[in-house]
Amino acid sequence: MTPLVWLVTGATSGIGRATINEIISRGDKVIASGRNVERRLGGLKSDNVALFELDITSSIEILEQKVQEAWGIFGHIDVLFNNAGMSSMKSVEESDEAFTARIFQTNLFAPLTLTRLFLPLLRSRAASLVSDINRYPITIAYTSSAAAWTSLPFLGTYSASKAALSSYVETLHKELRPLGIRCVSIECGGFPTNLGQPRSESDTAFGTEGTSLPDAYGPWLAEVGGMFMGDPMKFMPGDLAKVGTAIVDVVKKEGAVSDKKWVGRVLLGTDAYESVVQKCEEMVKVAAEWKAVSFGTDREEAFDGKTDKRYLKFTSIVEGEE
Repeated sequence: MTPLVWLVTGATSGIGRATINEIISRGDKVIASGRNVERRLGGLKSDNVALFELDITSSIEILEQKVQEAWGIFGHIDVLFNNAGMSSMKSVEESDEAFTARIFQTNLFAPLTLTRLFLPLLRSRAASLVSDINRYPITIAYTSSAAAWTSLPFLGTYSASKAALSSYVETLHKELRPLGIRCVSIECGGFPTNLGQPRSESDTAFGTEGTSLPDAYGPWLAEVGGMFMGDPMKFMPGDLAKVGTAIVDVVKKEGAVSDKKWVGRVLLGTDAYESVVQKCEEMVKVAAEWKAVSFGTDREEAFDGKTDKRYLKFTSIVEGEE
């Protein structure tokens, strides 16, 4: 297969760095982007690795220019991996507009903007290929989180941003699949990354500035925080090298996923799998217990106890895949 060209945001550490290492090892080309990228990844630069300064929260004018510059580095891009993100623990009561806006701008609005700006180019690229799309994937991938399904106390803003992102990706995949572009939300459990830590030497750990949690939350925060502080690695079971391998496997449909049907949402990590399965099982149980109430809101002349299969086809996350 012809080497793919990737653009990875947030490539300077964590999941992004692990993924570009794996991309390089597979012989693909990568545009590794982030803030201060030359200083942080300078040793990786080669004919197949381009370093690209990019702050995804920049203005639309800057991003429009950056998209054109990035596309011109290798002449095209096959995989857009929207990986950059941020997190912080705060109660909902403390989460003022500035805090909420920054989380959502980084985790949701910036990836949406980059996607929208790249789509005309990616659609043209997909239309120009004569190869089977399953062998030559044009893909838009996103790093999301199991928290999109299972919010923890004091992570409500982060979880809401990731839930919105995963829902968006699910819809985007349904819109773009007929055009030869695949989309996937990589929903990760706990991995030892810098998420929630300062983004540069001049930053504080985001969300710690001016924290004044009301005393009423103290015992509950102590229980939640204590769970993580007592043995942090127990709640971050993921291996960064393995997550990089898994992400590249998913996109290229190689290795352990070579025989899998494409889906728009993929869970990575034992904790992601178990917490999401628990949530789905609980939701099915709750929905069944409340079924009479749900059905009781239909118009009498419309009620037949069944939803039109055409509607269910479009809401399914697996229906109609290859």
